[in-house]
Amino acid sequence: MAIMKASDTITVVEGYDAMRTFLETVWRRHGKTDEEIELLIGGLKWADGAPVDPTMWEDWLAAVQMVCAGHSHKVVES
Repeated sequence: MAIMKASDTITVVEGYDAMRTFLETVWRRHGKTDEEIELLIGGLKWADGAPVDPTMWEDWLAAVQMVCAGHSHKVVES
């Protein structure tokens, strides 16, 4: 496995999975005690080719669009 560099690029789907994996890693590191992170991870998982919670996917796409447009400091509100 190659070490990622800040200049590497990934697809939107890979970024979504990376975010989910990151949250799951943090959740496990903290002893699986944070129910809010667990609930969030559950909604981000894939089922039948789509995220369990489609709103999270829509929010993810909006966040990606904002970052790509140079607006990464703004919070995405539902």
